[in-house]
Amino acid sequence: MSGGWVVVANRRITGLESMGACVEVGDLFVYHRGLAAGLPATAPFDVDVRTLTAAPALGELPTKPAQRTVLQVAEDAVTAFTSVFNEDAIYVAEDPATGGFAFFTDLLLAAAILPAWGLAARVHSGPVGTDPEATLVDGIRRLDHSVRQRRARTASGWLTSTTPQAEDFLERFRTPFRDDPLAAGQAQLAELDAVIAGIAAVRPEATYASLLSGGIDSGTVTYLAAARNLDVRPYSVGTPWGDEFSDAAELCEVAGLKLHPLLLDEDSIIRAIPAAVRWLGVTTPEVVEVALTATAFYQSGVVEPGRVLLTGYGSDLINAGLFTPFEHPDELIDQGIEAVARTRTSGELANRMALAYGVETFHPFWTLPVMRTALETTPACKVRDGREKFHLRTAMAVHVTPAIAWRRKIAVHHGGNLQDGVRRRLTADSGQSDPSRIYQACFADLLALAGQGHLDDWSADEVYARALAAIR
Repeated sequence: MSGGWVVVANRRITGLESMGACVEVGDLFVYHRGLAAGLPATAPFDVDVRTLTAAPALGELPTKPAQRTVLQVAEDAVTAFTSVFNEDAIYVAEDPATGGFAFFTDLLLAAAILPAWGLAARVHSGPVGTDPEATLVDGIRRLDHSVRQRRARTASGWLTSTTPQAEDFLERFRTPFRDDPLAAGQAQLAELDAVIAGIAAVRPEATYASLLSGGIDSGTVTYLAAARNLDVRPYSVGTPWGDEFSDAAELCEVAGLKLHPLLLDEDSIIRAIPAAVRWLGVTTPEVVEVALTATAFYQSGVVEPGRVLLTGYGSDLINAGLFTPFEHPDELIDQGIEAVARTRTSGELANRMALAYGVETFHPFWTLPVMRTALETTPACKVRDGREKFHLRTAMAVHVTPAIAWRRKIAVHHGGNLQDGVRRRLTADSGQSDPSRIYQACFADLLALAGQGHLDDWSADEVYARALAAIR
């Protein structure tokens, strides 16, 4: 595991010099590690935060909401632009005393940046709460979604200008209009298929993998990829607490694929906790536990180099997969919009973990065309007769057996009883019932290690053991 990152600062940060390369761009210092093909020879250039690639700037950054997070670097200015969904974070550190600032993409780098200004990197002692810019580190902010922030050199110093979007993009979906379940589901399948086709078109020789549970979401993505005759290898993850192998195998049989079950032991899941916390940058129990399956999957190394991973992540949020009982349709609309909005600070749809393990990963449901179609679908189509994702299931029932299309929903961290199993193990190890304390202690330990220059070269077992000792 070796995570890539980029830092753009207006002061030299000596603590970063042993961790990555440094390029001076006019009055700016650009530190980086893991940037594919490095930096262009001349500025201005754009760094795509999601893919960690850099290319000559093609012009002005978007003025309308876009699913793109970028740092645009010129000799006299740097501009940060965040995605409408803010999947991949841009963090900001500032030193009011000297006017120093840094944009950066890895929260743990705060342990190297803040000391350069004589400031300590401390874990935030209180709850982060609902502030969209708050982080786990005191003095570090995360740029909000849909923001353009420019810092430019002037005769009197560095001038900061921030332009938020006048309207939240999600507010456009308060009046959904797709009211026929089959038509709405088919429209979403068509957009999903187009996304998968687009991925394949620019990778004509690629092979693929999918992370397959027994649910309709990953099943739909896997089925559509197979229907396009892509070379897809579906993996399903099980643990000692349970698995969904038989359900996943049913989908594979219909799609003409061979299932590759991956049985992980209990320690492998627990060993994934520090890395999950590290890449998410949050310690919210539900978010961490949702991420454990993917984290352990990446850590297993089963995906062959070059295989592109496709997942069903994000569908629950846009298709009422985890709805709570409601009396009026507007309540379900609120739930859907709020579910998507929460991901803007959770890190759960970020790409940093996949990059760290060298696996090119896509979440086809979490793309603007698919999300737009889903959010345009009425509550009566999404939930009917107590069944979630009614529209998607109705459309998929044309292609797969009723047992597959209408199987009861199991959240990814509930499938195979993973969440319950993890929490029982944490309680047994710590003697306490609050998992967030362990996750917070893991983050604190990782921040301390980063301050010693150990950003990635640490033992998960040792981090976990120290976290347990810290809360006892």
